[in-house]
Amino acid sequence: MIIDVSNTLPIFQFEQTDKIEEKNREYIHLFAPRWANLVGWTKEDLAKKLDQHSLEEVVNELFSVLEKEYSMENFSKLLKKVNVVKHAIHNLDYGRSKHEAPTSHDETAEILQQYPGQYIGFAGYNPHKGTESLKVVKKAILEQGFEAVVIAPYDHGLHADDKRYYPLYSFCDEYDIPVWIHTSINYFKETSAFIDHPKHLEEPLMHFDNLKIIAGHGGWPWIQDMIAMLLKYDRLYVDTSAFRPKYIGMENTGWEMFLQYANTLIQDQILFGSDWLTLGHPIDDFIEEVKLWGLKEEVLEKFFWKNADKLFRFNLSK
Repeated sequence: MIIDVSNTLPIFQFEQTDKIEEKNREYIHLFAPRWANLVGWTKEDLAKKLDQHSLEEVVNELFSVLEKEYSMENFSKLLKKVNVVKHAIHNLDYGRSKHEAPTSHDETAEILQQYPGQYIGFAGYNPHKGTESLKVVKKAILEQGFEAVVIAPYDHGLHADDKRYYPLYSFCDEYDIPVWIHTSINYFKETSAFIDHPKHLEEPLMHFDNLKIIAGHGGWPWIQDMIAMLLKYDRLYVDTSAFRPKYIGMENTGWEMFLQYANTLIQDQILFGSDWLTLGHPIDDFIEEVKLWGLKEEVLEKFFWKNADKLFRFNLSK
């Protein structure tokens, strides 16, 4: 079995757009060749289209094909085929404006009802929207079937220990709700590369005795600091999402220390997360690459599902 704690849905990942924000254009250029590969477009095919049409036109054409290929029905069947029994839906609330309404969670709530038990709803909080955003999160958790919360401090322009996140942490502390926090490098030119350093997880863990945090994306490139935090706080978990497993397993990529400790002292705190849709790397290949890491059999089982099962109290082992 596999529980994927970091992902989204094709209908959200490949959503049509009229205008690509400037800060996202580099991400699109980076990942578009990978998404194109999912539907059989070569790099040459993509380059030719980009020479003849705008980035928006090409992306929308690609997303249109991907939406058909990865419809909700096809996607759900694919997950069952590769034994992903629980799959995250990160309903993130992006942006730095306090004047915008909180991101709606209703569509994700409908999917959770339509596919009971197959997906894990992660409610998105935005500290700039304050109380109104917290109301949305509370409704999602208490009424709409969501089971976790997700934040991306780099997109909010804040550190994870900023006190504007504390109302959310207090709620999650009280109701025993895990919080997934982006903890890795970002590539926005207007945002510090260090804004999501693992050290910013420490004060929330110190101030909220029951708070459980999932450090998303492994803390790379600050692996030593990430390991130190994991050794100190047993309520801190980590996934390796958004990095292809093949490269995590390679020497000189910065992951060597992580794999050593994953097999030993932090084996109860590691979670499977993929973001394979963003990476444009097929999930079955993704899983097979993880198996080449050299994790002990019992550790691999913990990584794939047992640790997440315990964290979320799914009781799948029964």
